[in-house]
Amino acid sequence: MNARNFAPIPPLPQRTLRIAALALQSVIVATVLILGLIGASSPVRERVFAFLGSGSHPGAAPFVAVLCLAWVLAVAATFLAAWRLQSRSWWNIALGYVAMGLVIAYLAHDEPAIRHPLTMEEISPVFPGAEASYNVLMTYGKQHPLGRNFKAPSFKDPYPNFVPGKPGIWREAITSHRAEIEAHWAGLTAERAWWAQLGAFDRIGDLMPARFDGEIPSFQVFRTISQHGLAIASLEALDGHGDEAIDTLLPVLEVGRKLQPYSRSLVRDMIAVVIERNSLDTAVFILDNNTVSPAARARLAAALQGGDAEAGARHLFSTEYALNLGAMGSSRVGDIMASMGSLEKHPWLIRGLNAVSPFLYTPHRTFNQIGDLYSNWQDIAAHRQLDQLDIRWKAFLDEESRPGIRNIFGRWLELEMIPAYVKVSENYWRTQDQRAALLARLAKT
Repeated sequence: MNARNFAPIPPLPQRTLRIAALALQSVIVATVLILGLIGASSPVRERVFAFLGSGSHPGAAPFVAVLCLAWVLAVAATFLAAWRLQSRSWWNIALGYVAMGLVIAYLAHDEPAIRHPLTMEEISPVFPGAEASYNVLMTYGKQHPLGRNFKAPSFKDPYPNFVPGKPGIWREAITSHRAEIEAHWAGLTAERAWWAQLGAFDRIGDLMPARFDGEIPSFQVFRTISQHGLAIASLEALDGHGDEAIDTLLPVLEVGRKLQPYSRSLVRDMIAVVIERNSLDTAVFILDNNTVSPAARARLAAALQGGDAEAGARHLFSTEYALNLGAMGSSRVGDIMASMGSLEKHPWLIRGLNAVSPFLYTPHRTFNQIGDLYSNWQDIAAHRQLDQLDIRWKAFLDEESRPGIRNIFGRWLELEMIPAYVKVSENYWRTQDQRAALLARLAKT
């Protein structure tokens, strides 16, 4: 008979300790297996982290429920396997823990330092008057009562197509809605006074901190003032008042240009670029439809001077990187997800994600990958090789979408936090070309 059948039964404390050791092993192994499943597919990662962040992804909740069930089954299966393979040998159990320790060390290993350190203060330094101009700007911030409660004036159907770059459509829009535009403009007294305050600063600072809840300008009020101001200027030109039209246009153009150099957010950058581009189109409309005096042309030309186009293109790519690095470069997974969605209602889940954060998220590696991408993009955009932006993005996407269990959360962040910069760069350079063309036109007369 087999001697093993007569092996003495270990004491109860020893058996209990053995069961606990194997159970812990099973939990760790099952968790690594589930991480491997999440890391194997970008759509899976998207569902899981979207559910944790906001729960807004279609089908995310049932999918996460199935994943949790799979984890429970994996714990049970690995425990049974471990019991059969290791239950009678503490050496086997010890070797199992050594193997798991190596896996855990592999998951938590991060690169030694950030290759592209960047702060908000570096991309937007504080200058004398920065605080005063920023305070005026944030009078209509998105979280400020005036910005939050601002309602754009309504138009009767059809809503006017505010596209100054298409002269025929623009003329039709402003003439057919003339009475409404003029009434709205007269009613925007407080907003126009605020805009004049902004225009009085030679520079408009930005003191937004590197936080996702940082205050940003309210898009609605900027769109309303700029659209109506440009429409009024165009109507003045059609009425034969060319110089008055230029004087109405200039405050809109100047604020749009002043918002850009010290911006700390892509939202502010793009608001400013759109205002500048529409202002340039309106200036061309005015010059095409009325005679403008040499003095007014000189004032317009002076407002168009200055600015470093290459530096501006690089700046576009620095704002989001500095924001994300400052907000997430030293944060843990639970805190990051709480800042993105509704986890503040589930503090236990935040604490749990923070506890396992080192095994899900290696911030240095994450931001080194993103920093390399942004650095390449800056050079590409500065040299106007815009077709290369998408090529570089696809190469990055292919690399970071590969299956793997390391830095699962970081790789999800990399793919989630990067805006559509191809369109952003195209709009920026189109505006720079418009400005150069208008300056050249003004120089000839």
